[in-house]
Amino acid sequence: MWILAAGEAGPNGNWIPHDVNEFYWASLAFLVVLAVGLWKGVGPFKAAMAARSQRIEDELSAADNAQAEADARREAQLAKLGDADAEAQQIVAEARTRAASMKTEMIAKAESDVAASKAKAMEDINAGKGQALSDIRSEVATSAANAAEAVVTDNLDEARLSSLIENYITEVGS
Repeated sequence: MWILAAGEAGPNGNWIPHDVNEFYWASLAFLVVLAVGLWKGVGPFKAAMAARSQRIEDELSAADNAQAEADARREAQLAKLGDADAEAQQIVAEARTRAASMKTEMIAKAESDVAASKAKAMEDINAGKGQALSDIRSEVATSAANAAEAVVTDNLDEARLSSLIENYITEVGS
């Protein structure tokens, strides 16, 4: 007891002011309150700290899950955008292919129409040429008959006249 009182002396001559018994009883009361506090308070304090740690861990886990979900949605959206780009490129390629095939078809149809028109024109020309030759032969035959009749004063028989006309037409035709 005197060991605690060693050192500088207080107003009562001891290191501890006032009554030494008061110091001992206060120390004993402090230790009792500390023991009860530790006995009754450490468990709830540990439980509160564990609950707080668990809550923080749960919140971090939920945040990680939310982040993973957001990343998955972002990747899905990026994939959709990538698919949209690929789909747009495919549509453009198909349109170009269709346009090229339509162009080829239109050119082929135009060429066949031109060929058909040329063939029809050639047929019309040949038909007109044949008709014109026929008309010319008929006119020449008539003219030749009239000329021959005027030149020849005597009457020619039909066989002789036909022979002269045919010879004349052959000469004119060549």
